[in-house]
Amino acid sequence: MITVLTLLLYLFITINVGRARAKYKVLPPQMTGNPDFERVVRVQQNTLEQMVFFLPALWLFCYIKPRQN
Repeated sequence: MITVLTLLLYLFITINVGRARAKYKVLPPQMTGNPDFERVVRVQQNTLEQMVFFLPALWLFCYIKPRQN
């Protein structure tokens, strides 16, 4: 469930990048321009970078220490 919520959060953040591109008129593949747009992109990039470590760690912990009832 946490994996799905994490991916939904990332999807929401990615959609925000698309909205920011339209709002600040920054066309792909351009990644610079308006400072507010760059902040939105940086949030998306930071989230992706952290997911690379977070999701495997989450899965590993769940595999090693399953929930006990």
